[in-house]
Amino acid sequence: MAKKHERLDKNDLVVRAQTDVEALGQLYDLFYERIFRFCVYRVRDKQTAEDITSTVFLDVARKMHTFKGRTEQDFSSWLYAIAVNKANSFLRKTCRRNELLAQAADAVSSNNHVDDHLPLDWPVLYRAILALKPEHQTILTLRFFENMEYDQIGPIVNMRPGTVRVTLHRLLKKLRQHLQVGDEADA
Repeated sequence: MAKKHERLDKNDLVVRAQTDVEALGQLYDLFYERIFRFCVYRVRDKQTAEDITSTVFLDVARKMHTFKGRTEQDFSSWLYAIAVNKANSFLRKTCRRNELLAQAADAVSSNNHVDDHLPLDWPVLYRAILALKPEHQTILTLRFFENMEYDQIGPIVNMRPGTVRVTLHRLLKKLRQHLQVGDEADA
């Protein structure tokens, strides 16, 4: 019952935020870390992620009065959609994917302890992910780094949950094949 009450409070907060700056500030507090984390996963640079996250919330503040949603889920989907667009725009405009990949791969390689029975070549994996379309990168990031369910991802990428599931299955198969080809080339 407490969870339902909490959900109703957050839904009320979303509605109030359309006209109340204090309520909008509370939504900011609730969602900032999630959006920031998503941006870090997408652009692989904390400072850039902070900048993108700031622009996301500036857009939200400017457009909140026109937001038609009534629930926390509506707001979350809208917020992530804005974050996806901002991150993709950054990646397109800067054409720095290879540089970001190298930084991410170096960071992961130096900070990650790979399990002995699950060896994983992080630089190869990140290169394979960055070779995907931005929309597909977004789906992978939301599912595996943000731990979102298909019905949460769908509205963000304008797909039905079943389509997200099938797309993700195909992406994982494609990544597996790419990684296996990479392993055979190294042998």
